[in-house]
Amino acid sequence: MTLKRHQVRVSRTFTAAFDLEGPLSPQDNAYEVMHLFKDGPPLFEVISKYDDYLALQNRRDYEPGDTLKLIIPFLLVNGITEQDIRKVSKRAKLVSGARELVEWLKDDTWNVHVISTSYEQHAYNVASQLGIDREKVHCTRFPLDSFSDVLGDSEIELIHEIQNEILSFCSNDGNEKSKIGKLATQLDEFFFEKVPSTRINAIFDKVTVVGGERKVRALMSAIGRAPAKQTAVIGDSITDYKMLERIRSAGGLSVAFNGNVYALPHANIGMACVDVRPLYLILAEFRAGGVKSAFDLANLWEDQCSEFVRDPRLIPKHAVIPELARFFASTPEDTVFPRLNVLKGKTDEQLQQIAALHAKFRSLVRGQDTASLG
Repeated sequence: MTLKRHQVRVSRTFTAAFDLEGPLSPQDNAYEVMHLFKDGPPLFEVISKYDDYLALQNRRDYEPGDTLKLIIPFLLVNGITEQDIRKVSKRAKLVSGARELVEWLKDDTWNVHVISTSYEQHAYNVASQLGIDREKVHCTRFPLDSFSDVLGDSEIELIHEIQNEILSFCSNDGNEKSKIGKLATQLDEFFFEKVPSTRINAIFDKVTVVGGERKVRALMSAIGRAPAKQTAVIGDSITDYKMLERIRSAGGLSVAFNGNVYALPHANIGMACVDVRPLYLILAEFRAGGVKSAFDLANLWEDQCSEFVRDPRLIPKHAVIPELARFFASTPEDTVFPRLNVLKGKTDEQLQQIAALHAKFRSLVRGQDTASLG
């Protein structure tokens, strides 16, 4: 292992592509925007679950993250504007250590990109705080204000009708499985039978959410002719799993950072932590020696993390950089120490334990409500 900042120089171009919401910023912007009107949060939570349901069904022309398209009618009838999205985004924090990590990578001449499902109003704001140029941010273009006069009375009535049905689902008791099945049928009818014959469909046609396979296309465009095996992707949720899988299968580095059950099976390394800067250790090893070198370091941390937490002086010099050695030594919280796992070869039981650990850290970083979203 060769972890020494500024002494490892590789002439080849290496790319680090980050999902935005999760690895870089804890805010789920669309969810927070839905908090701006009465009953917005439960609406979003139900539609998010419906999005997971559709994505796992592999419905044609549907990708994980299309929640951001499905909520558009409800944003419009409740008077949400692009300025509202920007105001909510201004409240967004960065994941601890995100700014330092991006600076370190840029110092080492990494090509840093953001591949995000987020609306452009949010993605560009967070990326600018991190010093990532706009042309390296691949996100969902969202001219919401241009849609404000599109809907007619019949569409508005239809939207209110399905909104009330969703809220009724949220408030009623009963068998959860049968309720979900009934609601999915109602939502299928609304989105795939009624909407196509209305002016809502014209709005949907103008919004392409960057999730699932569309993230893969954005990523491949970002790296250009550089080999995928010189690419590291970092994601955490269902919108990332195809991107994680693509790079993993191509011999690159695929990291689930505080990943959920949809992301973890498609990554080759899992990292659970409240601070993202220890990810630099894995990225530096990957650049210096490929995936195997990153695996070696992850295995070392997996085997000895409890000892490192007890006494940071036990961390071998070849397994840490000076900046992080000082950080670990001066920070008493054990949650800043990365829980690293090589995911390949793990049993189902081990993967369940890893998923439970990631869920704990995911809640610490993003909050319980946001962490539970797909």
